[in-house]
Amino acid sequence: VDPINTNIKLLDGAMGSELIKRGEILPDYIWSADSNIKNPELVYQIHKEYIKAGSNYITTNTFRTTPRAYRKAGLSEDIAYKSLKIAVKIAKKAANDTVQVLGAIAPLEDCYKPELFPGKNIAKQEFKQLGKWLKDEGVDIFLVETMNSISETEACLDAILEFNLPVWVSFVLKDSTHLLSGE
Repeated sequence: VDPINTNIKLLDGAMGSELIKRGEILPDYIWSADSNIKNPELVYQIHKEYIKAGSNYITTNTFRTTPRAYRKAGLSEDIAYKSLKIAVKIAKKAANDTVQVLGAIAPLEDCYKPELFPGKNIAKQEFKQLGKWLKDEGVDIFLVETMNSISETEACLDAILEFNLPVWVSFVLKDSTHLLSGE
């Protein structure tokens, strides 16, 4: 066994793209989160396929389970929380204590439009709510993903660090030296 390769860990892949590939129609604003309620078995199947392919971590389908996104879709915060709870439950069931579950937290608005960031104070409140929900449902790690600006990333980190879970961060890049926001 090559000792260098024994430290490699694999993360799962995209959920939304897989849902689309399998015929799901993803609505505006809540996108893949709609499938948590409407087609949870497909979300589960995709998680299981990633695990079978060798993933050591799977990511909850919570990229768009924010109250903000659900309000834009004309739905309630209660439905957003229900979708998040289902997403974590599905991921934990698929993981079956064999892999770790990452709780996805994305930018509050479109990840490709950093100019829509609502400001630190509003963002911290919303990220704190998401962090609490994910922590209460039992994720192992927070995955702060596809962040497009330092300001929004800092707001998220400030809001969730109190929950004492490991945090991973990924960014959307504009080029090799800049985030999408230009920072």
